Amino acid sequence: MSIYLMLFIMGAFFTIMGMVVTIVFVSAGQFGAMALIPLLFVMIGIAFVTGAGLSIQRKKRIVTLGTKYAAKIYSYVPNTSYMVNGEFTVNVKVHYFDRDGIEKEAVIPTEFAKGSGEYPIGMTMDIYEYEGKYSFDKNSVRDEVLPGEAELMDDKPVDRAKIKITAAQCPNCGSSFQATAGYSNKCPFCGSFVNA
Repeated sequence: MSIYLMLFIMGAFFTIMGMVVTIVFVSAGQFGAMALIPLLFVMIGIAFVTGAGLSIQRKKRIVTLGTKYAAKIYSYVPNTSYMVNGEFTVNVKVHYFDRDGIEKEAVIPTEFAKGSGEYPIGMTMDIYEYEGKYSFDKNSVRDEVLPGEAELMDDKPVDRAKIKITAAQCPNCGSSFQATAGYSNKCPFCGSFVNA
């Protein structure tokens, strides 16, 4: 189950329960501080629903407006931004060729738990890039051989002559650091992966 769907369900539950308890308190003539407690649950619920809705809209915007690439699933990395059931979720690391034929790497949040094996290494998936943000089509995972696949899947060192250093800001902790453009970089402060 998607983390956004879980947040939406939790938010809806908090909102409905808070409203029901508020109605019960008001109909019983309780207008004091006790009546404010259920309203707090309503506000928390609305915040969850809004946050989940905005995240879903952001992902849809990337897919709608973004550039589509066929990418190879290269490996997995932990998403240290949040935990589900006491464990970090897993992001998928992909390699692909951009429009100029340059090999690139990106880390894309998948929201699944460690060990689920939903996206096997070596499979092909469609990814979308828009303004430096990435998303993917979860129904596009397939066993397809891409042109230049051997280059995408090898474990060669990065050619230093082709490296371009850029400034990056971690979306998780807000720290700035130097990163290799076109690759996923690990934040030296919190360990999150950043696409540069």
